[in-house]
Amino acid sequence: MLESTLGHGASGEVWRGRSHEGEEFAFKILHDSLSRDPETVRRFLQEGDLLTRITHPNVVRVHGLVAEEDTLAIVMDLVQGRDMRMALDEGGALPPGSACTLGAEVAQGLAAIHDAGVVHRDVKPENVLLDERTSPPSVRLVDFGIARIAEQTGSKATKMVGTPAYIAPEVADGKPATAASDLYALGIMLYELCCGVTPFADDSVYQTLQKHARHLPGRPDGIPDPLWELIASLLDKDPAKRPSSATAVAMRLSALAVDLAPAQAAPRLTAPPPSIDLVHRQMTESTPHGASTSPVGPPAKSGKARRGRRVIGIVAGVLLLAVVIAGGAYAALGSKDDRTPPQRPTTQGPEAGEPTPTAAPSSARPSYPPDKLPHLLGLKEQEARAMLSPKIQVQVIRQQPNDGTPDGVVLAQDPQPGSDIPSSLQLTVSSAQAVQYLADMTPTSGETLTTGTETAGYRLSGHPQLHALGAAGNPCNAAGIAEYDLGRHFVSLAGLAGLDDASEYAKTEVTLEVYGDEVKLKTLTLTLGKPKQLQVDVRGVLRLKLRWEFTKGDASGCSGGTLVLGNAHLVAASGFVPGATPTPS
Repeated sequence: MLESTLGHGASGEVWRGRSHEGEEFAFKILHDSLSRDPETVRRFLQEGDLLTRITHPNVVRVHGLVAEEDTLAIVMDLVQGRDMRMALDEGGALPPGSACTLGAEVAQGLAAIHDAGVVHRDVKPENVLLDERTSPPSVRLVDFGIARIAEQTGSKATKMVGTPAYIAPEVADGKPATAASDLYALGIMLYELCCGVTPFADDSVYQTLQKHARHLPGRPDGIPDPLWELIASLLDKDPAKRPSSATAVAMRLSALAVDLAPAQAAPRLTAPPPSIDLVHRQMTESTPHGASTSPVGPPAKSGKARRGRRVIGIVAGVLLLAVVIAGGAYAALGSKDDRTPPQRPTTQGPEAGEPTPTAAPSSARPSYPPDKLPHLLGLKEQEARAMLSPKIQVQVIRQQPNDGTPDGVVLAQDPQPGSDIPSSLQLTVSSAQAVQYLADMTPTSGETLTTGTETAGYRLSGHPQLHALGAAGNPCNAAGIAEYDLGRHFVSLAGLAGLDDASEYAKTEVTLEVYGDEVKLKTLTLTLGKPKQLQVDVRGVLRLKLRWEFTKGDASGCSGGTLVLGNAHLVAASGFVPGATPTPS
């Protein structure tokens, strides 16, 4: 039952409403033009299973899609709070540390969406909600479902290309949106959080799109160097040269949030600093082949010849500009099909400031039949994920390399290339930040979980778990607890949580709760054969507590299983190198 409107946008209206059981939800009612095409309705309903599987603290959960008569609706969590646009309008520019904190949460939400094979396509402050039930308010990304539906249908009514101020240049040029396009929009939003305006703001949509394609952003005063370097890399015109993944961006922003906490907010701007015209810069900085680079050259033969060369240069510049503008105008009309499934470019370049990975060229990379596992070594993590079926459960182990390998490169894979396609896969990926495995730490109180081994250890969905911890239990036992001192030195906890394959009762459930300084951060309900990713923000946490409880035993009530935390690890804050047991600060 719909009760009142909460807002409206280009794709429809959002209503507050209740289910038949009285539970409150938000209902996104799409424009009726979308419901007139039976094929669009069919595709719309097909998306329900995919979108409802995306669960993350920084994503507004989709509970279902509804098609009734001429109405298409998306049923979502009702978030109590305002969007980031309202917060920016009221409060102005944020301190760099706060901007990094919010940006990291947006990146974490994008990572969950990208891992599901979805591209958001419209990342902007209006689609970032601030959930005021937490203190400070947490970030919740919304409207990724709209983007996915637009991507999957051929209806002209759903041809969305995003919002001009945040659109990536390749998308404005008519190319398909990718995860890299979302990261570009995140870079625009970080810029805006720091100074109050977007870098290419203009009264003309046409001019805004041209600046995305041809201009570098002007740097506002008050943005610290490390944060500006990250923003500049996110706004690279070449998608392959942007950071490798949303996860990598979240890690870097989390570290910067700690480092930049003392920095003051920059002045709020009403217009961005002048941007830099790439075409003009390239024309003025380039030197013709064979010409002298000396500031003193041979004199011109005559004033007429000098004027002639100047005229030729001007004409060439005008022609080049005309080509760029014509291409942009053609793309702005949406003439190209953008229904290509979301994936990152296959020629991934290094991140800003990183050495080039030593991956073998595609021509030299071993190839295998489609029913065999591909060779992933040396690829960027996002590239590797793009080559895998969404049905494969990917577990990532972060490892600091000692050979200069850049961040985010696949160092090892298990199973090996050429193996049969598995249900789950482990990737060892290079990480610039230190990693501390929970298996190497001793709890300060509670239980000491059992450590698994590679040869005789725990398995989730048929795959052995490295750096694993286990806790056996059943509904007749009391809940288990393990606490660890983090000393506020870590930014995230990650791993894979589930019930060991050898658990004796197939219908056993276990509830896992994660607390930071007695505040609940995460709850997972786990069943046999369905492990879930564990991703928790632990920035500023002094003491971490894990609590678990087994439910749903057999007829006697006392058969259970073993809770497993595979590859459970803490990512250290920038500059901190953890020992076996960190001490509180």
